[in-house]
Amino acid sequence: MEDPGSYALLGRLTLAAFVMIAPTLCFLGLTRGLERLRDDDLINEWARTHGHAEHDVTDREDALAALTNERGVDAGSSSLVRCAVCGTRNRAGVTYCHSCQHQL
Repeated sequence: MEDPGSYALLGRLTLAAFVMIAPTLCFLGLTRGLERLRDDDLINEWARTHGHAEHDVTDREDALAALTNERGVDAGSSSLVRCAVCGTRNRAGVTYCHSCQHQL
């Protein structure tokens, strides 16, 4: 078996380091990019021109209500039930609160 040269060994070590570090850097870049999109001025401007407060939508049900109100569809509040303990909105028909697990 041949001994790899110093350049071949350096190339293999560089490739191994790249394979170990590249996914982490890509993940960090993705999360930073998503944070920038979340705080983007274009999104804030769109929300302001459509009469919404900046990033008030925190729940999936709230997002659905905001989108249906914009389209002129009445979603109604019958699909939401408030928890008596913590006040979290839950879908109608669920047995336990998804936040505090109190029985509804």
